[in-house]
Amino acid sequence: MASFVSRRGAGTTLSPARPGRSSLARNLSLDLTTAVGVGSTMAVVGVLLPSIARRQGLDPMGLALLAALPFLASLVTLFAGRVGPRLPSRVARLRALGALSLLLVVVAPNPLLIALTVFFFWMAFALGSPLQQRIWATVYPSRDRGRLLGYVGTARSVAGTLSLLAITALAGVSGWGLIIVVIAVGGALLSLAMGRMEVPGIEVVQRYSAAGSVRLVFSLPMIRRITAAQLLFGAGLLAAPAFIAMVYVDRLGLSVDDIALAGLVSYGANAATVGLWGRLAGRSGAISTIGAGTILGTAAVILFALAPEFSVVLLATAALGAAGGAIDASWPLLMADHAPAERQSEVAAGMNAIMGLRGLIVPFVVMVPIAIGLTDETGGLAMCATAMSAGSLLYAHMSGLDLRVAGLVRRGFAIGLAGLAYGRVGLGYLRRSAVRVGAGLSSTHGWVRAQRRPASAAISDSSTSG
Repeated sequence: MASFVSRRGAGTTLSPARPGRSSLARNLSLDLTTAVGVGSTMAVVGVLLPSIARRQGLDPMGLALLAALPFLASLVTLFAGRVGPRLPSRVARLRALGALSLLLVVVAPNPLLIALTVFFFWMAFALGSPLQQRIWATVYPSRDRGRLLGYVGTARSVAGTLSLLAITALAGVSGWGLIIVVIAVGGALLSLAMGRMEVPGIEVVQRYSAAGSVRLVFSLPMIRRITAAQLLFGAGLLAAPAFIAMVYVDRLGLSVDDIALAGLVSYGANAATVGLWGRLAGRSGAISTIGAGTILGTAAVILFALAPEFSVVLLATAALGAAGGAIDASWPLLMADHAPAERQSEVAAGMNAIMGLRGLIVPFVVMVPIAIGLTDETGGLAMCATAMSAGSLLYAHMSGLDLRVAGLVRRGFAIGLAGLAYGRVGLGYLRRSAVRVGAGLSSTHGWVRAQRRPASAAISDSSTSG
């Protein structure tokens, strides 16, 4: 049974005690195991399935629908306070079912079943995310939270990297279907590890309404600003995968192996950087790291828009993976740092629902110009980069990065003006010195000639007289 510690004595509300060091290590190991299962299946859903659907004849509007499904699933979190899982074991079983839904794609890889698989997978993940946020805020001490969640993100990214590496290496030998079966079953089994985590106070049920969770998000000033920035940045980011799939298939004609390799590079960059981002977020603040990550993500989308060959695609996917690492490491910390500890689940549900509503609208709005022939994937990615830039600027303003950059610009400008002024003064001094030196040399030369003139004149007179 969970232990409780009173903060103010008898007759007051009891607060759950923080887990000890041994319990912390056990919870971290179980969380890492779960992250491996989630990461391996996420790689298949996020990287491979959109390209498979495109190869099966899914049109651009269908790709927009596919891109919107994860956010439709996020909208379901509005009801997590009523119907969502209450215990880690139920979250684990729900995510295991989401992983097993990948088997539908192997049975019949048509666009409809792919869409159903994507929706159910992300719904299973989204319904458990509010409780997941509460678990992280409870079991990990605030001073170590960034570092430990960095480890969890690294495990998730490494698992996704290895999954895509297996698809890249073995797809031509055994086919991608068998590999997906192995990843789905293995991911489901590993996801069950979350059910064994010890979370003090998790038995206390926290119920909240859909409207109440959204109101709470807008009532907290910092959370409200973060939501606005993520609405803009995420609008471009969530629409980008459909256009990127068109770059892969329509512009460059990449094979499944090449697409898996690009995803491998992205997940590898994420795995290599998410731990570093987590440590940096723990030291300098999650706002700073997510601001830097959004700037990097915007640059990556611009590279995709301009990519003429596969090598540029690999560079863009690496940058996008590193940006994703910053967002993965920073996002849970933003809510943990700026939302009340007892209302973490409610804030997470409200923010997920708001982002889900945005995701239902944006992909179709962005895809309309392509569907009617006004632009192509390059123009679509340019629109995505514009929205992402606006979100990045808001994050930069919240973190003070814009003020620091402006300060550096002002200092550079002042140094330049001072250098120019000193340069003019120095140039004038050199000119005056040169004039003085020239005058001195001229007078010296005249004196020498004056001293030499009598001797030459005497020689001339003696030669004449002789």
